[in-house]
Amino acid sequence: MVGKEKVEREPLTEIIETSDGVLLTAELPGVAQDAIKIAVSKGILKLEAQGSRGMFSTIQALPFEPDQDRISVTFSQGVLAVSLKMKPDDVEHVGEKHVAVETAVEASFEEMGKEIDILRDELIKVSEEKASLEERVHFLQRDFQNLKRRHETEKELIADRKIEEVALGLIDVLDNFKLAKSSILNTKSKEGSKESMVKGLEMIENQIVNLFQRIGISKMATEGDHFDPNFHEAVGYVERADLDDEVIAAEVKYGYSYKGRAMRPAQVMVNRKPVKAGSKKNNGKRGD
Repeated sequence: MVGKEKVEREPLTEIIETSDGVLLTAELPGVAQDAIKIAVSKGILKLEAQGSRGMFSTIQALPFEPDQDRISVTFSQGVLAVSLKMKPDDVEHVGEKHVAVETAVEASFEEMGKEIDILRDELIKVSEEKASLEERVHFLQRDFQNLKRRHETEKELIADRKIEEVALGLIDVLDNFKLAKSSILNTKSKEGSKESMVKGLEMIENQIVNLFQRIGISKMATEGDHFDPNFHEAVGYVERADLDDEVIAAEVKYGYSYKGRAMRPAQVMVNRKPVKAGSKKNNGKRGD
């Protein structure tokens, strides 16, 4: 009969640290107490056990070198418990380490508390500065709105004064037109009456020109100037030998400018110098 093959397995093991050592537990089902072997040497625990469910074996590294005189073993219901104690000197050192750690932790907490107080003070300061800046921004916004309203009001007042100035000048012109009309209606056919009416109309024209000059509107001189589409509008062409090409020969309607910009372009007649007889005319044709 062939013997059963040994099966070696790792038992379920747990190590729990205590104040003066560790407690190792291992589950050994189907094992009798007298079949358990334990060896502890220089911080290494070796466990072997033979039972109905096979061979159990494990090696555990301990966090310290146990005191050989303070090792206790219990076995109950398949659970092995091994209590291993540190040497008395090691316990004192561990206690000193715990005290040192606790002291360091307390010091760290104290430093953290101070740091938190500093951060809290800085937060309060920043919050106060933020509130002050927000109040300043609101003040500047109100000031800007007031300034904007004042500026708009001043613009309206300036525009109103300009309108009143122009209107008052035109009222004077209307008065003079009324006087001229009345003079024409009441004038009988006398010698010199025509010249008198023309002088009245010229006086009204000069009055309007002076009004335009006061508000910055000027009449553009055009005759003899070269044609400029920015200021002139060509309504026809003439041919004069005494003038160069593209020179304004006559003015049909006055043009007026305001601050260097044409309000109304002048309507003009533009010269095209006549071509001499016998000369070529652009292949016999001349563009308009």
